[in-house]
Amino acid sequence: MARVLVLGGGFGGVSTATQLRRRLADEHEILLIDRSSTFVMGLRKLWDLFGIGSIAQGTRDLRALESQGIRFERREVLEIDPVRRTITTHRGSLEADYLVVALGAEPRPDLVPGLSEHAHNVWAASGVPGLKAALAAFAGGEIVVAIAGMPYPCPPAPFECAMLLEDQLRGRGLRGGFGITVTTPKPILLPNAGAEGSAWLAEQLVGREIGFETGREVKRVEAGVLDWGDARREFDLLIGVPPHRPPRVIADSALAGPGGWVTVDPGTFETGHQDVFAIGDVTKVTLANGLPLPKAGVMADLEGQRVAAAIAARISGAEAPEPFDGRGYCFLEMSASTAALIEGEFYSRPEPRIALADESAEHAQLKHRFEAERLESWFGG
Repeated sequence: MARVLVLGGGFGGVSTATQLRRRLADEHEILLIDRSSTFVMGLRKLWDLFGIGSIAQGTRDLRALESQGIRFERREVLEIDPVRRTITTHRGSLEADYLVVALGAEPRPDLVPGLSEHAHNVWAASGVPGLKAALAAFAGGEIVVAIAGMPYPCPPAPFECAMLLEDQLRGRGLRGGFGITVTTPKPILLPNAGAEGSAWLAEQLVGREIGFETGREVKRVEAGVLDWGDARREFDLLIGVPPHRPPRVIADSALAGPGGWVTVDPGTFETGHQDVFAIGDVTKVTLANGLPLPKAGVMADLEGQRVAAAIAARISGAEAPEPFDGRGYCFLEMSASTAALIEGEFYSRPEPRIALADESAEHAQLKHRFEAERLESWFGG
Protein backbone atom coordinates (compact mmCIF):
# COMPACT_ATOMS: atom_id res chain seq x y z
CA MET A 1 0.00 0.00 0.00
CA ALA A 2 1.24 3.51 -0.84
CA ARG A 3 0.38 6.76 0.90
CA VAL A 4 0.18 9.98 -1.11
CA LEU A 5 0.26 13.12 1.01
CA VAL A 6 -1.16 16.24 -0.64
CA LEU A 7 -0.49 19.55 1.09
CA GLY A 8 -3.01 22.26 0.28
CA GLY A 9 -6.75 22.25 -0.36
CA GLY A 10 -6.89 24.76 -3.19
CA PHE A 11 -7.19 24.22 -6.94
CA GLY A 12 -4.01 22.20 -7.32
CA GLY A 13 -4.38 20.08 -4.22
CA VAL A 14 -8.02 19.14 -4.79
CA SER A 15 -7.39 18.43 -8.47
CA THR A 16 -4.46 16.13 -7.61
CA ALA A 17 -6.29 14.28 -4.85
CA THR A 18 -9.46 13.63 -6.84
CA GLN A 19 -7.56 12.53 -9.94
CA LEU A 20 -5.43 10.19 -7.85
CA ARG A 21 -8.49 8.60 -6.28
CA ARG A 22 -9.89 7.82 -9.71
CA ARG A 23 -6.62 6.25 -10.83
CA LEU A 24 -5.58 4.27 -7.74
CA ALA A 25 -7.00 1.16 -6.12
CA ASP A 26 -8.76 1.66 -2.79
CA GLU A 27 -5.87 0.08 -0.88
CA HIS A 28 -3.72 3.15 -1.57
CA GLU A 29 -4.24 6.06 0.81
CA ILE A 30 -4.69 9.65 -0.32
CA LEU A 31 -4.39 12.14 2.52
CA LEU A 32 -5.16 15.83 1.93
CA ILE A 33 -3.90 18.35 4.51
CA ASP A 34 -4.97 21.99 4.84
CA ARG A 35 -5.14 24.48 7.70
CA SER A 36 -8.72 25.27 6.68
CA SER A 37 -11.58 22.87 6.03
CA THR A 38 -13.06 25.20 3.40
CA PHE A 39 -12.41 25.35 -0.34
CA VAL A 40 -13.27 28.68 -1.99
CA MET A 41 -13.42 29.18 -5.75
CA GLY A 42 -11.17 32.23 -6.12
CA LEU A 43 -12.94 33.72 -9.13
CA ARG A 44 -16.00 34.22 -6.94
CA LYS A 45 -14.43 37.18 -5.14
CA LEU A 46 -15.00 39.46 -8.12
CA TRP A 47 -18.37 37.86 -8.80
CA ASP A 48 -19.46 38.62 -5.25
CA LEU A 49 -18.09 42.16 -5.43
CA PHE A 50 -20.08 42.98 -8.56
CA GLY A 51 -23.26 41.03 -7.81
CA ILE A 52 -22.71 38.27 -10.36
CA GLY A 53 -22.75 35.52 -7.72
CA SER A 54 -21.84 35.00 -4.08
CA ILE A 55 -18.66 33.59 -2.57
CA ALA A 56 -20.83 31.14 -0.63
CA GLN A 57 -22.08 29.57 -3.87
CA GLY A 58 -18.49 28.63 -4.77
CA THR A 59 -17.54 27.37 -1.31
CA ARG A 60 -17.28 23.70 -0.37
CA ASP A 61 -16.31 21.70 2.72
CA LEU A 62 -13.12 19.73 2.11
CA ARG A 63 -14.45 17.02 4.38
CA ALA A 64 -16.89 16.18 1.60
CA LEU A 65 -13.95 14.57 -0.22
CA GLU A 66 -14.03 11.73 2.29
CA SER A 67 -17.12 10.34 0.56
CA GLN A 68 -14.87 9.66 -2.44
CA GLY A 69 -12.26 7.85 -0.37
CA ILE A 70 -9.95 10.82 0.16
CA ARG A 71 -8.91 11.29 3.77
CA PHE A 72 -8.89 14.93 4.88
CA GLU A 73 -7.24 16.32 8.00
CA ARG A 74 -7.22 19.91 9.12
CA ARG A 75 -3.67 20.63 10.19
CA GLU A 76 -1.18 23.49 10.14
CA VAL A 77 2.02 22.39 8.37
CA LEU A 78 5.02 23.58 10.39
CA GLU A 79 7.93 21.80 8.71
CA ILE A 80 8.54 19.84 5.52
CA ASP A 81 11.40 17.35 5.10
CA PRO A 82 11.47 16.46 1.39
CA VAL A 83 14.37 14.03 1.84
CA ARG A 84 12.38 11.78 4.18
CA ARG A 85 9.02 12.85 2.72
CA THR A 86 7.73 13.76 6.16
CA ILE A 87 5.89 16.78 7.51
CA THR A 88 5.54 18.16 11.01
CA THR A 89 2.21 19.69 11.97
CA HIS A 90 0.67 21.12 15.11
CA ARG A 91 -0.86 17.66 15.63
CA GLY A 92 2.26 15.59 15.08
CA SER A 93 4.21 14.20 12.14
CA LEU A 94 3.17 12.32 9.02
CA GLU A 95 5.16 10.25 6.52
CA ALA A 96 4.42 9.60 2.87
CA ASP A 97 5.60 7.53 -0.07
CA TYR A 98 4.73 10.40 -2.40
CA LEU A 99 4.44 14.06 -1.45
CA VAL A 100 2.62 16.77 -3.43
CA VAL A 101 3.08 20.37 -2.26
CA ALA A 102 0.28 22.72 -3.33
CA LEU A 103 0.35 25.33 -0.58
CA GLY A 104 -0.13 28.34 -2.84
CA ALA A 105 1.18 31.86 -2.40
CA GLU A 106 0.30 34.26 0.38
CA PRO A 107 -0.70 37.93 -0.07
CA ARG A 108 1.79 40.26 1.61
CA PRO A 109 0.35 43.79 1.66
CA ASP A 110 2.72 44.48 4.57
CA LEU A 111 5.60 44.61 2.07
CA VAL A 112 4.26 47.92 0.71
CA PRO A 113 4.09 50.63 3.41
CA GLY A 114 0.55 51.96 3.82
CA LEU A 115 -1.11 49.47 1.46
CA SER A 116 -3.03 47.65 4.19
CA GLU A 117 -4.24 50.92 5.72
CA HIS A 118 -5.30 52.77 2.59
CA ALA A 119 -6.26 50.18 -0.06
CA HIS A 120 -9.02 47.64 -0.47
CA ASN A 121 -7.67 44.13 -1.06
CA VAL A 122 -10.10 41.83 -2.87
CA TRP A 123 -7.36 39.25 -3.41
CA ALA A 124 -8.53 38.07 0.01
CA ALA A 125 -12.18 37.13 0.48
CA SER A 126 -12.22 39.10 3.73
CA GLY A 127 -11.65 42.30 1.74
CA VAL A 128 -14.76 41.96 -0.42
CA PRO A 129 -17.40 43.28 2.03
CA GLY A 130 -15.45 46.47 2.73
CA LEU A 131 -14.99 47.33 -0.93
CA LYS A 132 -18.58 46.41 -1.73
CA ALA A 133 -19.74 48.89 0.92
CA ALA A 134 -17.35 51.56 -0.37
CA LEU A 135 -18.63 51.12 -3.93
CA ALA A 136 -22.24 51.31 -2.79
CA ALA A 137 -21.47 54.68 -1.18
CA PHE A 138 -19.28 55.91 -4.05
CA ALA A 139 -20.70 59.03 -5.69
CA GLY A 140 -17.80 59.94 -7.98
CA GLY A 141 -14.08 60.56 -8.11
CA GLU A 142 -10.86 58.82 -9.13
CA ILE A 143 -10.50 55.07 -8.68
CA VAL A 144 -7.11 53.39 -9.04
CA VAL A 145 -6.52 49.65 -9.35
CA ALA A 146 -2.85 49.40 -8.44
CA ILE A 147 -0.75 46.26 -8.92
CA ALA A 148 1.44 47.00 -5.92
CA GLY A 149 3.95 44.18 -6.31
CA MET A 150 4.88 41.06 -8.22
CA PRO A 151 4.06 38.24 -8.49
CA TYR A 152 0.34 37.92 -7.88
CA PRO A 153 -2.15 35.15 -8.82
CA CYS A 154 -4.23 35.37 -12.00
CA PRO A 155 -2.44 38.07 -14.02
CA PRO A 156 -5.58 39.32 -15.86
CA ALA A 157 -7.64 39.77 -12.68
CA PRO A 158 -6.81 43.45 -11.97
CA PHE A 159 -7.92 44.34 -15.50
CA GLU A 160 -11.08 42.25 -15.09
CA CYS A 161 -11.74 44.18 -11.89
CA ALA A 162 -11.36 47.52 -13.67
CA MET A 163 -13.67 46.55 -16.55
CA LEU A 164 -16.32 45.05 -14.27
CA LEU A 165 -16.10 48.18 -12.14
CA GLU A 166 -16.59 50.42 -15.16
CA ASP A 167 -19.54 48.30 -16.28
CA GLN A 168 -21.21 48.54 -12.90
CA LEU A 169 -20.69 52.26 -12.32
CA ARG A 170 -21.74 53.14 -15.86
CA GLY A 171 -24.89 51.10 -15.27
CA ARG A 172 -25.56 53.28 -12.24
CA GLY A 173 -25.37 56.39 -14.42
CA LEU A 174 -22.05 57.61 -12.98
CA ARG A 175 -19.91 57.26 -16.13
CA GLY A 176 -19.20 60.97 -16.41
CA GLY A 177 -18.49 61.34 -12.72
CA PHE A 178 -15.59 58.97 -12.20
CA GLY A 179 -12.29 57.85 -13.65
CA ILE A 180 -10.61 54.43 -13.45
CA THR A 181 -6.91 53.81 -13.90
CA VAL A 182 -4.91 50.57 -13.66
CA THR A 183 -1.22 50.78 -12.77
CA THR A 184 1.43 48.08 -13.02
CA PRO A 185 5.16 47.93 -12.27
CA LYS A 186 5.73 45.98 -15.48
CA PRO A 187 6.60 47.70 -18.79
CA ILE A 188 3.56 46.16 -20.51
CA LEU A 189 0.12 45.23 -19.20
CA LEU A 190 0.24 41.42 -19.49
CA PRO A 191 3.86 40.25 -19.86
CA ASN A 192 2.83 36.59 -20.18
CA ALA A 193 0.63 37.52 -23.14
CA GLY A 194 3.50 39.35 -24.81
CA ALA A 195 3.43 42.63 -26.69
CA GLU A 196 0.51 41.59 -28.91
CA GLY A 197 -1.70 40.46 -26.02
CA SER A 198 -0.84 43.56 -24.01
CA ALA A 199 -1.65 45.83 -26.96
CA TRP A 200 -5.01 44.07 -27.38
CA LEU A 201 -5.78 44.57 -23.68
CA ALA A 202 -4.80 48.23 -23.92
CA GLU A 203 -7.34 48.65 -26.73
CA GLN A 204 -10.07 47.11 -24.56
CA LEU A 205 -9.28 49.51 -21.72
CA VAL A 206 -9.11 52.57 -23.96
CA GLY A 207 -12.45 51.63 -25.52
CA ARG A 208 -13.98 51.77 -22.05
CA GLU A 209 -12.20 55.02 -21.13
CA ILE A 210 -10.13 53.19 -18.52
CA GLY A 211 -6.65 54.63 -18.13
CA PHE A 212 -3.48 52.66 -17.49
CA GLU A 213 0.10 53.39 -16.51
CA THR A 214 2.99 50.93 -16.87
CA GLY A 215 6.36 50.92 -15.13
CA ARG A 216 4.81 52.28 -11.92
CA GLU A 217 6.27 50.60 -8.87
CA VAL A 218 4.40 51.53 -5.70
CA LYS A 219 6.86 52.65 -3.02
CA ARG A 220 4.29 53.55 -0.39
CA VAL A 221 0.65 54.55 0.02
CA GLU A 222 -0.60 57.50 2.01
CA ALA A 223 -4.13 58.72 2.62
CA GLY A 224 -5.44 59.53 -0.85
CA VAL A 225 -2.01 59.32 -2.51
CA LEU A 226 0.04 56.66 -4.31
CA ASP A 227 3.79 57.30 -4.09
CA TRP A 228 5.86 55.87 -6.95
CA GLY A 229 9.09 57.47 -5.79
CA ASP A 230 9.52 59.69 -8.84
CA ALA A 231 5.87 60.73 -9.00
CA ARG A 232 2.68 60.75 -6.97
CA ARG A 233 -0.97 60.19 -7.85
CA GLU A 234 -4.09 61.12 -5.93
CA PHE A 235 -7.07 58.80 -5.63
CA ASP A 236 -10.50 58.76 -4.02
CA LEU A 237 -10.72 54.95 -3.92
CA LEU A 238 -7.81 52.52 -4.14
CA ILE A 239 -7.99 48.81 -4.95
CA GLY A 240 -4.57 47.34 -4.23
CA VAL A 241 -3.18 44.09 -5.58
CA PRO A 242 -0.58 43.03 -2.99
CA PRO A 243 2.62 41.19 -3.84
CA HIS A 244 2.48 37.47 -3.04
CA ARG A 245 5.19 35.34 -1.49
CA PRO A 246 5.65 31.62 -0.78
CA PRO A 247 4.45 30.42 2.64
CA ARG A 248 7.14 30.60 5.30
CA VAL A 249 7.08 26.82 5.74
CA ILE A 250 8.23 26.55 2.11
CA ALA A 251 10.78 29.37 2.25
CA ASP A 252 12.33 27.76 5.35
CA SER A 253 12.50 24.28 3.83
CA ALA A 254 14.95 22.41 1.60
CA LEU A 255 12.42 22.85 -1.21
CA ALA A 256 13.05 26.60 -1.44
CA GLY A 257 14.77 27.92 -4.52
CA PRO A 258 15.36 31.53 -5.62
CA GLY A 259 12.99 33.88 -3.82
CA GLY A 260 11.72 31.03 -1.67
CA TRP A 261 9.65 29.50 -4.49
CA VAL A 262 9.86 25.78 -5.28
CA THR A 263 11.83 24.99 -8.42
CA VAL A 264 10.41 22.05 -10.36
CA ASP A 265 10.99 20.19 -13.59
CA PRO A 266 8.62 22.02 -16.01
CA GLY A 267 7.55 18.77 -17.67
CA THR A 268 6.91 16.67 -14.56
CA PHE A 269 6.62 19.17 -11.67
CA GLU A 270 8.89 16.92 -9.66
CA THR A 271 11.27 18.74 -7.34
CA GLY A 272 14.92 17.83 -6.87
CA HIS A 273 13.78 15.22 -4.36
CA GLN A 274 12.59 11.79 -5.48
CA ASP A 275 8.78 11.37 -5.44
CA VAL A 276 8.23 14.92 -4.18
CA PHE A 277 6.19 17.17 -6.47
CA ALA A 278 5.06 20.78 -6.27
CA ILE A 279 2.33 22.50 -8.28
CA GLY A 280 0.46 25.75 -8.55
CA ASP A 281 1.31 29.15 -7.13
CA VAL A 282 4.03 27.88 -4.78
CA THR A 283 6.26 27.01 -7.75
CA LYS A 284 8.40 29.06 -10.09
CA VAL A 285 8.73 27.78 -13.65
CA THR A 286 10.85 30.06 -15.84
CA LEU A 287 9.82 30.23 -19.50
CA ALA A 288 12.10 30.58 -22.52
CA ASN A 289 11.73 34.38 -22.46
CA GLY A 290 12.71 34.57 -18.79
CA LEU A 291 9.20 35.24 -17.52
CA PRO A 292 7.46 32.89 -15.05
CA LEU A 293 4.64 30.51 -15.90
CA PRO A 294 1.43 32.32 -14.84
CA LYS A 295 0.12 31.64 -11.36
CA ALA A 296 -3.53 30.76 -11.97
CA GLY A 297 -6.09 28.23 -10.79
CA VAL A 298 -6.49 26.64 -14.21
CA MET A 299 -2.73 26.05 -14.42
CA ALA A 300 -2.69 24.44 -10.95
CA ASP A 301 -5.58 22.21 -12.01
CA LEU A 302 -3.79 21.06 -15.18
CA GLU A 303 -0.52 20.55 -13.32
CA GLY A 304 -2.32 18.52 -10.66
CA GLN A 305 -3.85 16.26 -13.28
CA ARG A 306 -0.40 15.54 -14.76
CA VAL A 307 1.19 14.88 -11.35
CA ALA A 308 -1.66 12.55 -10.37
CA ALA A 309 -1.16 10.57 -13.58
CA ALA A 310 2.59 10.33 -12.92
CA ILE A 311 2.22 9.12 -9.34
CA ALA A 312 -0.43 6.57 -10.31
CA ALA A 313 1.85 5.28 -13.07
CA ARG A 314 4.75 4.87 -10.64
CA ILE A 315 2.63 3.02 -8.13
CA SER A 316 1.23 0.66 -10.76
CA GLY A 317 4.45 0.28 -12.71
CA ALA A 318 2.92 1.76 -15.85
CA GLU A 319 4.61 4.04 -18.36
CA ALA A 320 4.96 7.67 -17.30
CA PRO A 321 2.53 10.14 -18.92
CA GLU A 322 3.65 12.65 -21.52
CA PRO A 323 5.36 15.75 -20.07
CA PHE A 324 3.22 18.75 -19.24
CA ASP A 325 2.97 20.86 -22.40
CA GLY A 326 2.58 24.29 -20.82
CA ARG A 327 -0.80 24.96 -22.40
CA GLY A 328 -3.37 26.96 -20.49
CA TYR A 329 -6.24 29.38 -20.92
CA CYS A 330 -8.15 32.12 -19.18
CA PHE A 331 -11.58 33.69 -19.55
CA LEU A 332 -11.10 37.44 -19.13
CA GLU A 333 -14.36 38.99 -17.93
CA MET A 334 -15.14 42.35 -19.53
CA SER A 335 -18.66 42.98 -18.21
CA ALA A 336 -21.18 41.21 -16.02
CA SER A 337 -22.25 39.09 -19.00
CA THR A 338 -19.30 38.94 -21.42
CA ALA A 339 -15.74 37.64 -21.47
CA ALA A 340 -12.84 37.13 -23.85
CA LEU A 341 -10.75 33.96 -24.12
CA ILE A 342 -6.96 33.94 -23.86
CA GLU A 343 -5.19 30.69 -24.76
CA GLY A 344 -1.47 30.24 -24.27
CA GLU A 345 1.23 27.80 -25.31
CA PHE A 346 3.59 29.00 -22.62
CA TYR A 347 6.42 26.56 -23.27
CA SER A 348 6.82 27.70 -26.88
CA ARG A 349 10.18 29.15 -27.94
CA PRO A 350 11.47 31.78 -28.13
CA GLU A 351 8.24 33.29 -26.78
CA PRO A 352 4.92 31.91 -25.54
CA ARG A 353 2.28 31.79 -28.27
CA ILE A 354 -0.99 33.50 -27.37
CA ALA A 355 -4.36 33.25 -29.13
CA LEU A 356 -7.11 35.76 -28.38
CA ALA A 357 -10.84 35.29 -28.91
CA ASP A 358 -12.85 38.47 -28.56
CA GLU A 359 -15.52 39.38 -26.05
CA SER A 360 -18.76 37.39 -26.17
CA ALA A 361 -21.58 36.20 -23.95
CA GLU A 362 -20.64 32.63 -24.83
CA HIS A 363 -17.20 32.99 -23.24
CA ALA A 364 -18.78 34.28 -20.04
CA GLN A 365 -21.09 31.28 -20.01
CA LEU A 366 -18.12 28.96 -20.53
CA LYS A 367 -16.39 30.47 -17.50
CA HIS A 368 -19.45 29.74 -15.39
CA ARG A 369 -19.54 26.22 -16.81
CA PHE A 370 -15.83 25.78 -16.00
CA GLU A 371 -16.55 26.53 -12.35
CA ALA A 372 -19.65 24.34 -12.20
CA GLU A 373 -17.86 21.38 -13.78
CA ARG A 374 -14.94 21.61 -11.35
CA LEU A 375 -17.17 21.82 -8.29
CA GLU A 376 -19.30 18.92 -9.52
CA SER A 377 -16.28 16.79 -10.43
CA TRP A 378 -14.46 17.42 -7.18
CA PHE A 379 -17.23 17.60 -4.60
CA GLY A 380 -20.32 16.09 -6.20
CA GLY A 381 -23.75 17.62 -6.59
